[in-house]
Amino acid sequence: MSQEFGRVLFHPSTLLLWIGLSLLLALGGPFGTYAASLSQRLALWPLLAGAGLAGGAALRVVLRHRLPGLGAWQRALVKAGVLTAVLAVPVFRMAEGLGPEVIERDALKGVAEAALGVFGLSLGLSALHIALARRREAREAATAGADCPLLRRLPAERRGAVIRLSSSDHYVQVVTERGTTQILIRFADAIAELRAVEGLRVHRSHWVALDAVTGTRRAEGRLFLTLSDGTELPVSRRHRAEVEALGLAPGASEGEPPEPR
Repeated sequence: MSQEFGRVLFHPSTLLLWIGLSLLLALGGPFGTYAASLSQRLALWPLLAGAGLAGGAALRVVLRHRLPGLGAWQRALVKAGVLTAVLAVPVFRMAEGLGPEVIERDALKGVAEAALGVFGLSLGLSALHIALARRREAREAATAGADCPLLRRLPAERRGAVIRLSSSDHYVQVVTERGTTQILIRFADAIAELRAVEGLRVHRSHWVALDAVTGTRRAEGRLFLTLSDGTELPVSRRHRAEVEALGLAPGASEGEPPEPR
């Protein structure tokens, strides 16, 4: 999860959002901070905006992995609630700390206003994120079939970025960001039809997209990959060298047990 958190936090869009939000808050001067000097506001709001965005990114990753059954808006509400509980008092106190002449109001009322502001801002940013994600998914679904023959076999509402393939008997489970579909096809043929997607086979029954790998874990000498949908898949001894060559996992250890089935 730490790798995914880093990608989200330091993504160019997150950095641009931090800059834009910091300037907007500094120039707007909410919660009575407009009475302070511009230099004071420029020192305060980038710090608070950065803390909020970092906390939001961490919560988004944690909720996606720990509570994968939650919908986008459910995650947004949980995230907004947690951020409000954590940041409302610090936002009020730091704004109050700009000087007694800046905020002269009842503390409880000030904290309530800060809580309302944090909650509303968090929900607004989540709404923007959800809208952009759905537009991206719609574009991917419209063009996926042209570049990836396997996705043409899926229902339109399941076409999206591929996370993994898993075989069972004569069927292959195709997992994308938009859901799971089971189709009748040879595993080798399914992998061949994913030629436009960068990935690798990690086990005789599993194939993963490289972009979907979020972490690794070792247990009793075995290596497991954690994926963006929360799934953990074993890496067989036969395929471990390729996984390690791509930098997805540290070098193999000695005395490993037989290949996982």
